[in-house]
Amino acid sequence: MAKEPGELKWIEELLPEEGYRRKSMFGGFAYYIDDKIVLLIFESDDKRWNGTMFPVEREFQPQALKKFPELSPHVILPKWLYLPLHTEGFEEIVPDILREVLRPSSFWGSIPKPKGKKGNSKKRKNVEDEISTKIDTRKPRLFSDEPAEDVLKKAKKISDLKNLGEVTEKQFAKIGITTAQQFIKLGWKKTMKKLIEYNPKYRHSLYAYALIGALTNTEFTHISDEEKAEAKAFIKSIPKPEAKKKKSK
Repeated sequence: MAKEPGELKWIEELLPEEGYRRKSMFGGFAYYIDDKIVLLIFESDDKRWNGTMFPVEREFQPQALKKFPELSPHVILPKWLYLPLHTEGFEEIVPDILREVLRPSSFWGSIPKPKGKKGNSKKRKNVEDEISTKIDTRKPRLFSDEPAEDVLKKAKKISDLKNLGEVTEKQFAKIGITTAQQFIKLGWKKTMKKLIEYNPKYRHSLYAYALIGALTNTEFTHISDEEKAEAKAFIKSIPKPEAKKKKSK
């Protein structure tokens, strides 16, 4: 079974609020809306399996590739268009693609063909049910339409703020931030430093975008270009952790 998404966890927040279904697949995760698979996420040291994939039927792939030339048919699964994590501008390209994917009557996505009946089909179905996770984010975000200053004044829990949910709340607790007011007083830069010191995986501009958006009551994909530039510069200013040297025999 695939581990919980790490560096690419933020992509789940781009999916529609009315809910989606997540299922372990090939060491990563596949995301379904109704019966259509619309997204796959993989995280590994293998460059062929480290990024996002978008199912597109072959007849529509030329259109998809024309609009997003950064994509390419996956070397092993050519029905899926692949965007490696190391692609320049990855964090801006993924939201743009998903906006196209989620449009009504979009050609993006694929409905899996029903499997033929086999003797062990019931057993397989039980296993699939066990590793599937129903994600429902229909719960409304508090104060979501109010001015930022009012939101910040009223917020008590970390999850009261835009972009930050229960998972973030648990992450913040591990670095000693247990209330929204603690985070607001500390600011996004000091909070980022604490997160990165706790776990280097947080050394990514997307986490900074989310924190900036939380403090301005803005979706992290909609913060200003100036704020994005500041976030990227700040992340680059933080030294990467040194790789552990192997002990000589």
